[in-house]
Amino acid sequence: MRLIALTLSFLVVAPLVTQPAAAQIVPSEESLSDLYPGKAYSPYAQRAFGSRPLWGDTHLHTGLSVDAGLFGARLGLEEAYRFARGEEVVSSTGQPVKLSRPLDWLVIADHSDAMGFVQAMAKSDPEVIAFEQGRRWSEGMAQGGQ
Repeated sequence: MRLIALTLSFLVVAPLVTQPAAAQIVPSEESLSDLYPGKAYSPYAQRAFGSRPLWGDTHLHTGLSVDAGLFGARLGLEEAYRFARGEEVVSSTGQPVKLSRPLDWLVIADHSDAMGFVQAMAKSDPEVIAFEQGRRWSEGMAQGGQ
């Protein structure tokens, strides 16, 4: 019973105590005149930050990353940058590709672990095929997974 009385008292008193906090304070024009010298018709006038959207790619893997390389990506860093600049490149599937407009920015997010290993396997690099497992993987890639 005591808990119910305490809860009801709280529910009655809480809105009365917090009501002033919910009121919105409207600043006077004088208090804003130093902060905003422009016309008041637009909140965006005379702003000091950019408003042009920039288009890019936040997470691109080239053929140097193991995960992308194993899924067939064969293009390297130079091709990725050329593609982002709007130049035509030949894709990993052999098709010529080009963006309708260049990207404003590009993040190449290749993994450092085993960087370039897939490309080395595909080329039967002597340092890879010197090891039994590397030789088997390299031969498997050459056979196309058959």
